[in-house]
Amino acid sequence: SGVPGNAVQSSSSTTTPENNPQTPQLAQSVEDHEYRHIFNSCPLGMAIASMGGAFVDCNQLFCQLSNYTKQEICSMTIFNLTSRQDLQPAFDLISQMISPPAGPQADMSKRVVLRGSMKDRDDLGLSVALIKGEDGIAKNFGVTLIINPASPFDPSHPSPASADLIQRNTIESVSQPTKENGAGALPTEPAYTTG
Repeated sequence: SGVPGNAVQSSSSTTTPENNPQTPQLAQSVEDHEYRHIFNSCPLGMAIASMGGAFVDCNQLFCQLSNYTKQEICSMTIFNLTSRQDLQPAFDLISQMISPPAGPQADMSKRVVLRGSMKDRDDLGLSVALIKGEDGIAKNFGVTLIINPASPFDPSHPSPASADLIQRNTIESVSQPTKENGAGALPTEPAYTTG
């Protein structure tokens, strides 16, 4: 017997899930409420940004890890969460993603890895990938929170940030001095840009 999603071989022909009457039909689309549940249940901090870099949506884990509310995230751009010293190269790399060279050497699947700058977090960075529609045209950016790379634009595979970093950050923030208790630290919040 066949497994849904795989072709089943018979002696006379190949049967696929689409034409096998015994295979349940796969859903053609995900309902909005189902999409929202899947998006928010994902074990990765994810966000969607417009082609201009402005955040348009994020999941709950993205908010929890970054220590920003959804409203705050959606009032920022990718560049607001990028380390200040990496801003110009980030602009350049993301511009290259939007306008890749023409021809067979163009790689639309490339992602940009950026060091992050988030309030009270110096351990998180961003992995930014281009999202294309069914027509192959770039529509949005997918942004995933990652463990901050050791150096800017680290070419190694980024490590996704997970929920265990929420607890680790809570423990570390309790033990570290803050401006309120006299440490006089510089502000860690990113500078705002328009996008």
